[in-house]
Amino acid sequence: MPDAIATPAALPSAAPAEPAGMTLPDAPALAHDEVGLLAPLYPLPRLELVEGHGAWVRDAGGREYLDFTSGIAVNAFGHAPRGLAEALSAQLARLGHCSNLFAHEPGLSLARELAEATGYARVFFCNSGTEGLDAALKFTRAHALAKGLPGRGIVAFQGGFHGRTGFALSATYNPSYREPFEPLIPGVRFAPFNDGAALDQVLDADVCAVVVECVQGESGAVPATRDFLQALRARSTALGALLVLDEVQTGMGRTGRLLAQEHFGVRGDITVMSKALGAGLPIAAVLMTENVAATLSPGMHGCTFGGNPVCAAAARWSLAQVRRPAFLERVRRAARRLAAGLEQLAARHASVREVRGLGLLTAMDLVPGGVEPAALVTAARDAGLLLLRGGERAVRVLPPLTVSDDELVKGLERLDAALTVCEAVGLAGSSKGGGKS
Repeated sequence: MPDAIATPAALPSAAPAEPAGMTLPDAPALAHDEVGLLAPLYPLPRLELVEGHGAWVRDAGGREYLDFTSGIAVNAFGHAPRGLAEALSAQLARLGHCSNLFAHEPGLSLARELAEATGYARVFFCNSGTEGLDAALKFTRAHALAKGLPGRGIVAFQGGFHGRTGFALSATYNPSYREPFEPLIPGVRFAPFNDGAALDQVLDADVCAVVVECVQGESGAVPATRDFLQALRARSTALGALLVLDEVQTGMGRTGRLLAQEHFGVRGDITVMSKALGAGLPIAAVLMTENVAATLSPGMHGCTFGGNPVCAAAARWSLAQVRRPAFLERVRRAARRLAAGLEQLAARHASVREVRGLGLLTAMDLVPGGVEPAALVTAARDAGLLLLRGGERAVRVLPPLTVSDDELVKGLERLDAALTVCEAVGLAGSSKGGGKS
């Protein structure tokens, strides 16, 4: 079956010739320069990538890898998907940026197409998922004020991640992310995730909003249950509180539906999309009902770059791919193959405690005291497969939505090899035998 978007199975065998007189920097020296030039907010130096096509990337030393990080779920269509550069170039040659003082056709068309695809009435554009969550949480308090609701409290969930800006970070659970920047915005309380019975203890008249992920990506691809999200929807409605669904990572087909909420039979009052929406360019869409939009007014919020013509053109291109009739069915088939392959690996490897996720947002949770997630990520990279961590003991597997059957097989083989190496090292340093507890 042909892919919805054609991507080559591997990188070209030769790099383009250098222009006359141009000297490429020494790759190790370039990577080392990160240490002295960049703020130390990431582990430096990092692997330097120079080229990518489809699910494949090449580093500065010429080595190729299968990329199952997808730019942390941003590169839904792989690297350099056919047609994207042409769409962006055409728009950039016509109108690149004009600020939020003026209207433009790409942004209006994107808003119309998102409304048609999702059923939400209105949209606000900004630059990133965390900005989208910040805006959404501000809108919930504006709504509470306009409606005369008594409280301004916001309920978020243990294990949840909503971003690094002030308000989004206030609703993010991980203490290590929060503590360096406290005091944060007050009024946010945390409840156990997937515990419907605990909702009675946190949802009261002081609450104006609830924010939740359909799948907790940062915590290691932990899906919500249908009963939990439906109970959350019902209780929010009963209180007059807004339900904010964080679909920054799950939106745009990652779970096999345009929005993950479709799997659970719920809709938010506000839904935030980003990551794959821009196919690599920075854009977020805060989708809302007419009821929410009616409580907003000019000057209440804004974003200089948000939804500019070029980013809007990228998002229109991206949304058009996902809305192709066969695209999401293809994603669901790939997800079934990946889940089956990961379960087979879990059955063979004592270091794997659980495989979980939804669609092509998946993770392997590792047995405590055994293989360390960082060690597995390193071993996978050595085997030619790029993965990323999630939560305390999980490693996320996020192939592009256009991944081929052959690429899935190769990825699983490399993950198998990495697990074998890590387990062999662990057994060599311990007299404890294998087998899951």
